[in-house]
Formats: sequence, structure tokens, C-alpha cells
Amino acid sequence: MFQGGSKSFKFLFWGLALVWMIVIFAFSSQANSGAYTETYLQDANVPVRKFAHMFEYAVLAVLYQTALAGTLAPSEIDLGHDKKHSLKHYFFALFLAVLYALSDEWHQAFVPGRSASLLDSAVDTLGAAIGLASVYWLRRIFIRGAQREQDQK
Repeated sequence: MFQGGSKSFKFLFWGLALVWMIVIFAFSSQANSGAYTETYLQDANVPVRKFAHMFEYAVLAVLYQTALAGTLAPSEIDLGHDKKHSLKHYFFALFLAVLYALSDEWHQAFVPGRSASLLDSAVDTLGAAIGLASVYWLRRIFIRGAQREQDQK
């Protein structure tokens, strides 16, 4: 994925994760947003909003995982043992995403026209898990392809 030797590049994904957290916070701060979107989306309002939450947290979790892999692992990828592919980074990224989802729901409890719901946190967590699982398997496919190419040389 990314091989940065410089410290600034390694922390790029932490910065991107922070920016994405601010975006999520900004959306969560919009009063009565459900009523506004229902005007336009009508019956599709709830499914569209839930999928949007899943997408937000899938992106956040992947940014966390990539940032963790870049700062906790060596910057070089050894095709035989990909440090960025370590499951501990995925689980810790999921943990961070769950914590942010819970804090986001708590924040929404103070926004007019919004409510806090553990079910919404579960939807966010599902999105994070789907995002991480997708990236995990895509990276495995790419690593295996690179290993085959290297073996054929």
C-alpha cells in the first residue's frame, strides 16, 4: 500500500483520520437533519442514512488501520510477512472506530432534533467492520499476486 520512509508521510493517515472525524462531527452537529433528509428521501430516508453512517465509519476504520500500520510497523513491506497486514492493527482500528461511534452518539444527545442510540453505534461498528474486512481481503489478494510475480522471476 504505502511505503513512506519519512515521518511526515507516516503520519499522513493520522491527519486524514482526524479530518474525517471532524467531518463526522460536523454532520452529527446538524440539528434536525433527519427531518430535512426525510423531505427529500421520503421512504428511503432511514436506509440511506444508515448506509451513509456505515460508509463514514468504514472510511474512518480504514484510515485508522492504515495509520496504525504506518506508525507501529516498519516502513518496509516484506512480501513474506506484511506488517501492514497484521490483525492487531485491524482489531485496534475497529476498537478506535467503536469508541468514536459511541462518543458521536453521546454528542448527538445534545444536538436539537437528534438522539443517541446504541443501535446507531452498532450500525457504525458494522460499517467499520465491513470496511476493514474488505481492505484486509483486498490486501491479501494483492500481496499474493505480488508474491507470485516475485516467485516467477
